[in-house]
Amino acid sequence: PFRVWCSVVCSSVLSSGINAEYGVKDERMLVMVDKLCVWMGGILDEKLNRENLIPQIRNGALMCKLASEIQVSVDEYVGKNDEAGPLPKRGPQNFSESCGNRSMEARENVMKFLTWSRELRVPESSIFSPDDLLKLKGKMNVVNTLLAVARRAKECGMAADIDAPPKIANAFKGLEEKFGKKFEHTATAFGGQKQALKETDMKLSSTSPWKIVQQKIDLILQLPGKPAYEIFRA
Repeated sequence: PFRVWCSVVCSSVLSSGINAEYGVKDERMLVMVDKLCVWMGGILDEKLNRENLIPQIRNGALMCKLASEIQVSVDEYVGKNDEAGPLPKRGPQNFSESCGNRSMEARENVMKFLTWSRELRVPESSIFSPDDLLKLKGKMNVVNTLLAVARRAKECGMAADIDAPPKIANAFKGLEEKFGKKFEHTATAFGGQKQALKETDMKLSSTSPWKIVQQKIDLILQLPGKPAYEIFRA
């Protein structure tokens, strides 16, 4: 029993630690972090997951590489669409790949990525501040920006499986309601209005077997003097 208790406690602590990593209590939110990791990992040929995403991108270099990869699709999109509108003409240039997480070079990397994201027309309300990443002040804000970048990349013809089912979309709508415009673009992208979840009717049909059993039990309770077998035989 003690070992079982320890196992449960450790599992609970680890689980809560993952949630605390991004400052969210809703496990559904982390599904989108997982999707983001799969998408980015496939593009960059990196093994990313919800635990290592922030450490891996913290100095900004990997995000600049991501922007450079997306830029290829942007260039193709602009070449095929005369009315594409203003989009970045090139990815981040001369970024440092091996700098420390809180160095000036890391800050420059992050700023280059954010400048490129603005040129990609990611809404300003979805852009994280440099300290959200460099000083770990808002990890979910960083995720929100990367999801917005993924959506813009998808609009420019790049494959990106970053759509959310209703339950997760509603969780993002909840963030919009709590934190305001910071998550407005993400919430709107998942269907605009908050979607109603599927409701389950808990009432039994009058012809269902369980309803018939329930009716028989009610008769037993109402007629305590009558043998139960006679009621069920009726």
